[in-house]
Amino acid sequence: MAITNTPEAEGAQALFCYIADVLGAKKTVKEFKPYLSKVKGAPEFFDSYKEIVTKAYSSGAVKTEKSKDAIIKYIIKNNDWFISSLKISQYIIEEVDDISGKFQKIKKPSWDKLFYRHGDDEVMGGMAELFKSANEEFKKANGSKFFGNINKWSPADIYFASDNAKNVIKKLLDSTETKKNNLKFATLNQTIGKLIEKAELLPLSLKQVKKEVVIKPVNFSRSDEEALLAETFGTGVLPYKVMEGSYEAKNKSFKFDKPYKGGRDIYVKLKSGKYNGTLQFRHTPASGGRPSKGFKVVLKYAGASALGGQVTSFDILAEQIRINDPDFAKDMLSTFNKGYAKFEKDMKIYNEFGGGNMRYKGDKELKNKFNSDVGAISALALMNPLRKVIENYFKNPNEKVHNVVRSIFSYVASRTINSSPFVIAKD
Repeated sequence: MAITNTPEAEGAQALFCYIADVLGAKKTVKEFKPYLSKVKGAPEFFDSYKEIVTKAYSSGAVKTEKSKDAIIKYIIKNNDWFISSLKISQYIIEEVDDISGKFQKIKKPSWDKLFYRHGDDEVMGGMAELFKSANEEFKKANGSKFFGNINKWSPADIYFASDNAKNVIKKLLDSTETKKNNLKFATLNQTIGKLIEKAELLPLSLKQVKKEVVIKPVNFSRSDEEALLAETFGTGVLPYKVMEGSYEAKNKSFKFDKPYKGGRDIYVKLKSGKYNGTLQFRHTPASGGRPSKGFKVVLKYAGASALGGQVTSFDILAEQIRINDPDFAKDMLSTFNKGYAKFEKDMKIYNEFGGGNMRYKGDKELKNKFNSDVGAISALALMNPLRKVIENYFKNPNEKVHNVVRSIFSYVASRTINSSPFVIAKD
């Protein structure tokens, strides 16, 4: 399972929307058909639309975090994202006028209007600056930022915006309060909500689609979000395999003295409305061959192709838990910090004296061995004790557990009281 959408996948979606925009609805349906039916593949697609792809970047219509070549290479290797990008771009070009009967002021796309841009300065860049100001204001008032990154405030990948919406964004950006980092999330979200109500703005979040495209509004109504949270419950913990084995890490020596086997993730079960899902707790132990403090909690719904969201900081996870159970948050943080200190120390010894550096820089087989070893060290030093704490807390759900699950769920799914309204395209 893919843990997250990559910049390549997000950039590809903007590019594919641009291609459909240039072709127009009727031509898109006709020309995308052999690719959606898998008669033709991604290499033929990029060969056929080479000129349009080149113009997308040379004209500035598409701006992406990753280069054109990196995106093409990624999509050719990941057919699921190729099909998903085709489906969503075709859906948008066909149905944008019908996504909501209200959105009459947002004209049907045309390539010269540059609707589809992943990272443009005027709208997405403006939103990023407004978010930054509000997050800093929250920090000044409360001691720490509410959001770790902009995607937890709004996961929108593309904004449909009228000229008036662009003017409102610019006016708010130029305000004294924004420039002084005094903009409140309530003010920012209210502004966005009013633009949505007036059919001036449509923030659209794009998820991987394998079935049929569905459009769903999120955070349009706080009462609806609160009702959903009231119907969100923890339902236990999935069984997991404890990592078995042991290793010896001394000053200048590292060896596994007992072979390792088992897992290192843990899944907390939940039910939200009519959907069942899980929260996957996962340490990402290495980055660039070195120990990493990275930690993810990933929301996944049963039967859905796309992730429901994630949090990528253990400190922010602890903050969300602390809202409803300070003692459990303290226990989680203490266990994680103690386990990570041991993991970091032992992995450094493994790299230097246990062959880690050699394996990481070696061929594919050696690199796989490195990843397997580091995963085992992570599980034995950090995740085994942390999983026990998580299991003991969530295995017998009560109201306090439900509230902790709700706090994590609302943050991961961008449904907090400080999150922005947006529309999601999913299956």
